[in-house]
Amino acid sequence: MFACIGLYGMSMEELQAKPLSGWRKLMQYWTARAMRMVYTSGSFHYIKMKGTPATPKEAPILVVAPHSSYVDSILVVSGHPPSIVAKRETADIPLLGRIINYAQPIYVQREDPNSRQNTIKNIVDRARSPDNWPQVVIFAEGTCTNRTALIKFKPGAFYPGVPVQPVLLRYPNKFDTFTWTWDGPGVLRLLWLTMTQFYNRCEIEYLPVYTPSPAEMADANLYANNVRQVMATALDVPTSDYSFEDVIVMSRAREMKIPFPGDIVEIEHALDALDLLDSKRDMELCDKYLTLANPEKLDIITFAELLQVDLKNPDLHKLFALLNHRDKGTVSLKSFLVCSLFCKLKNDEIIEFLRALIKLYSESSEKISRESFTRLMKHGGSKMTEQKTQTLFYALDTDNVGYVSFDKFVQYTEQQPSYKFLYHKSEHIRRTKSSKATPTTN
Repeated sequence: MFACIGLYGMSMEELQAKPLSGWRKLMQYWTARAMRMVYTSGSFHYIKMKGTPATPKEAPILVVAPHSSYVDSILVVSGHPPSIVAKRETADIPLLGRIINYAQPIYVQREDPNSRQNTIKNIVDRARSPDNWPQVVIFAEGTCTNRTALIKFKPGAFYPGVPVQPVLLRYPNKFDTFTWTWDGPGVLRLLWLTMTQFYNRCEIEYLPVYTPSPAEMADANLYANNVRQVMATALDVPTSDYSFEDVIVMSRAREMKIPFPGDIVEIEHALDALDLLDSKRDMELCDKYLTLANPEKLDIITFAELLQVDLKNPDLHKLFALLNHRDKGTVSLKSFLVCSLFCKLKNDEIIEFLRALIKLYSESSEKISRESFTRLMKHGGSKMTEQKTQTLFYALDTDNVGYVSFDKFVQYTEQQPSYKFLYHKSEHIRRTKSSKATPTTN
């Protein structure tokens, strides 16, 4: 109600053109107060505040970490509401969209190929504007984590080269009912568990304003890394070279039933260090996989011989340890090959990844049995359910001979809109690289 009153008579263009003032600004404050009552009803009765919040002129940008939950937005309604960076689609959400609009967010147009550059430009313009814009809140990690470390900060908040105020979020509760990560309970379950708690604690700590040096102003990544180190020290947690893009890779690996999805980034680093990402050794091993003796229990000597890698290479031992989850001293060649091909082809169409895996499940691409087809299709993503796979097989096996060809599978699915996801490229998933931490400067 407050948001609707405050937005009355304003277009989206006017809302983005200049900061609110007068009675609209006052109404914005009362909207935030009303939203704070929503959190109160959700068991966040009191917020412990530490430090001194800076003014927008002192620090145009608030860098917040760690980002671990949907309840982190409590920061936005705990005082005078700052602006946020949000997807453009959120403006159309019933009820909530009006409230988000009233915060004068910087919208990200994900369908726009220039979205990233435009978002950075908008952040820079607001940060350097002489107008009385509210501060911009940015969760620099770009994704939710479990708060045990600070992952690599995205540089968007640091491109303007202006002072930022680091803000820490803590939840010192006996039970953690709201940490929402890529591999854990879903949001509805977490919301239910949070609502069952009589009281939840939240601490917001404002650290001193961080003013960048000339070197940091010229290098957003250096600036981001140094601010992250300050925040990690205050939180007493380590930093991690994992990034938002790495989370995308792990999430996609889990969806496609890749072995060890939580370690797939480290596996890729090891493959890269061994120069196996650009070799064809895995494809050669795929071609003769079904003819090998006992390929599912390889000791490290046999593993090194098959990969044609020096047994003394430490990166080989690291890769072996990552694949040796049960500490039995052996690894599965199939698991290795699936992981290796995923790391190579994760940016390609899913159909190409499935094509590369054929020899792991069938002797011939021309005669794939129903059982082999089912096992192969489990790597097609979450949309390839077992029921859908069985239905597809019988649709392809029109002569009822008990097998199908991969080419026939391709010809059929290319014409079916429900299988478009098999031909979609994931170009946003970059090749991960091992990287050393950037030195911290004062």
